[in-house]
Amino acid sequence: MSQPLMKQAEGQGPDDSLRRHLVWSGPPPTAARARAEAEALLSALQHTYQVLVAPHIADDIRLVVSELITNAARHAPGPGRLDIQEADSGRAVRITVWDTSPATPQPRPANPRRAGGHGLEIVKALSSRLTVQRTGEGKHITAVLALHEHHPAAGPGRYHMDGSPGSVLG
Repeated sequence: MSQPLMKQAEGQGPDDSLRRHLVWSGPPPTAARARAEAEALLSALQHTYQVLVAPHIADDIRLVVSELITNAARHAPGPGRLDIQEADSGRAVRITVWDTSPATPQPRPANPRRAGGHGLEIVKALSSRLTVQRTGEGKHITAVLALHEHHPAAGPGRYHMDGSPGSVLG
């Protein structure tokens, strides 16, 4: 039996930002594996740039990574990629998941009685910006989370689909 390709990389991006990523050819990595990559980036931020991240913000980052990877596992067969990168000069973390499903995630109305289906709600609530963009091979979803105390205001400008400012997600 052959193993699906899964590569891990770390280091600095072309703009000298810290980044971690996983690339897979079969099913996506587990949420635990993806959270470990987020943890590695947070540790590198602290050790390399002395950026201290409050524990609840680190928890939010790990949760968003888990939700995005879980959605990719549920809705796309692979291949795909997870990219976690320091952004905005160490003031934010950008999490992007590329997958092969052309389906755009559809926000569902909040319903505390519904079991499951809350992942996008959670990602939206924790992100300062959430963008969904279709590509020729599927889509990528990017969530940006601030590394400092920040309570973003709801409204247009936070959520975009297909990169068009007029097309708001949620």
